[in-house]
Amino acid sequence: MADCEGLEEMVNDLRRHGFEAESASTGAAAMASYRSFDVVLIDLDLTDFDGLTLCREIRNASDIPMIGFASLRELDRVLALEGGCDDCIAKPYRSRELMARIEALLRRVRMATQPTLSAGRLEICPALREVRLGDQPVELTRKEFELLRLLAGEPDKVFTRAELLRRIWAYDNVGEEVTSLASRTIDTHLSSIRKKLGSAHWIITVRGVGFRFNEQTPEPDPADAGRSGGAAG
Repeated sequence: MADCEGLEEMVNDLRRHGFEAESASTGAAAMASYRSFDVVLIDLDLTDFDGLTLCREIRNASDIPMIGFASLRELDRVLALEGGCDDCIAKPYRSRELMARIEALLRRVRMATQPTLSAGRLEICPALREVRLGDQPVELTRKEFELLRLLAGEPDKVFTRAELLRRIWAYDNVGEEVTSLASRTIDTHLSSIRKKLGSAHWIITVRGVGFRFNEQTPEPDPADAGRSGGAAG
């Protein structure tokens, strides 16, 4: 990060939240070291360098995520975004807001860099947040997409209900025994995914343990084939 007001306090705050943060007190120092980090935080009011110029130079050289710190004026925040920042926070910043914005930005970056997942006719594209079954798009809600992507990303793993709640619904204090309401929430989402994919075979229930993704292309449902044949005849 470069020259944010209360720099030392911000570094300590980031470290308390689990980030490995380092400061750069000048624009030149930021240019020399930014490639070693996952996110760059830039105060637009630098002492030795125009903050917007620093944003543009970093953006021209790299796709690294950047968050700018600007005054309350809307124009300053717009200029920061136009200069290459992925997000902008008004000064003085609030700690919880900053941490939330950093986490959200990192999630978007991780999602965009994940490869397309394929299993038979099913394709899951994290970068575009798209699911296709053959040549047909499958419309999923945000939680449904995240749930399917998680299961499909680790097809050899059985996910417990508690783990799904922690990783998809961000429940921090959930034990292995989950409430009936939470269980119904998971079941409702999985039922909807199965229905939209046209088969229950994509997601398998491991009784007493949890759920796993089935990489094998589901066999056609004889009942469906019978109905199709009846309609045709």
